[in-house]
Amino acid sequence: MEKFCIGKAVKLHGYLGEFKISTQFDNDFDIKKITKIYDETDNEYSIKRIFKTSDGIVVSLEGIGLENAKLMINTLFFIDRSLVFDKILFEDLKLSKVFFEDKTLIGKVTDVADYGSAEVITFLTNRGKEVMFPNVSGIIISFDYKTKTLIINKQKLLEVSDYED
Repeated sequence: MEKFCIGKAVKLHGYLGEFKISTQFDNDFDIKKITKIYDETDNEYSIKRIFKTSDGIVVSLEGIGLENAKLMINTLFFIDRSLVFDKILFEDLKLSKVFFEDKTLIGKVTDVADYGSAEVITFLTNRGKEVMFPNVSGIIISFDYKTKTLIINKQKLLEVSDYED
């Protein structure tokens, strides 16, 4: 099974052993699909309760109380990658090669940030210029997370960024 890092435990939530994991999921991702979670040392935990917050998720794990939850702060957590296989995830995009639909390599993604209304993808062109563009409808044609290849619509990019040929 391939695992995907969903984020880091950053603080306790309440007094029953729940904790917040700082992560960035698309609003349409159903976190209820997550029934198991794994820590950095590959320990498996069953999810007792999980819900979204504005900046992450809160989880309660079977058999984990307040004292053990405290020990999990600053721990990275992972899920089965197949749960999010059809989603483009921020972490997947980083360091991806950026191509136009005609297979022209134009750069490499350096950052992805979520500003609420849209994700903003930043890439460094082959000429060394930094270009930022919002992830608006139709700009991403396809993405292959295994080869880290992002194909974008050239016309849309020209409309929403300061990219120059």
